[in-house]
Amino acid sequence: MTKLNNRDIERASLETELKRGLQRTDEDLSIMERHAAELAMVEYGIQLDMRKWDREYKDARLHSVPRAMKHLR
Repeated sequence: MTKLNNRDIERASLETELKRGLQRTDEDLSIMERHAAELAMVEYGIQLDMRKWDREYKDARLHSVPRAMKHLR
C-alpha cells in the first residue's frame, strides 16, 4: 500500500470541495430554471426601481444646480 503524501491529500480535499461546490451550483440552477418566470418579474421590478432612483437622484442633484456648478462636482 502506498502512502499518500501531502500533495495528494490536498488535491483530494480540493477535488471534494470543488465537487460539493459544483453540486450546489447545479442545485441552484435547477431551482432558478423552475422559477424562471418569477425571477424575471423580480428582476424587472428591481430594474424599474433602479431607474426611478437614478432619475430622482439626477433630478435632485443636477437639475437644481446652476449650470456653471454642474461640472464642478
